[in-house]
Amino acid sequence: MNKNLFRASAVAAAAVAFSGIISVSQSASAAQTCSAAGANARIDSMPGTIPEAQLSAPTCVEALPDNKVRGKATVNWGFINDGQSDMTSKRYTSFKVTARLESRVPGGTDVVVTSKTCDLTANINAAPNGAFACLTPSATLDPAKQWSGDATVVYDIEGDNKGPITWQLVGSPLMS
Repeated sequence: MNKNLFRASAVAAAAVAFSGIISVSQSASAAQTCSAAGANARIDSMPGTIPEAQLSAPTCVEALPDNKVRGKATVNWGFINDGQSDMTSKRYTSFKVTARLESRVPGGTDVVVTSKTCDLTANINAAPNGAFACLTPSATLDPAKQWSGDATVVYDIEGDNKGPITWQLVGSPLMS
């Protein structure tokens, strides 16, 4: 099978699997609207014998109890061990996600209401696969506005000499 087609299939399968895990793990009291499975997925080639990083990062907006709302970006990662890969070396010198809660009046443009930056460097370097949800502080839900979750990931691959990479994620659909 074509190597790139195999990689794309693996990322799509991982994104669908991660989306299933995320939707099952939500509490019954929180309603959320998230970006489409696979909308925020990529594969990063790593230097040396470190396996490729398969990443997906759905963005969501969640309605919470007590008339609150928050943004969320969940970074899911996996490094496939082929038996010859280096699964213990440092993968990233930095890996940070900034989740944003945005609002807009109908027909207007997005305004950032709250945001939070989460440093996942230690998490992603410590485990061959996992997930981490970066949650914004909550805000009071104004029913006259539309709400969305958005995020940006900035990371630097260890030893590739390319410097930081900015990954602008696809935001969630609007929630009214």
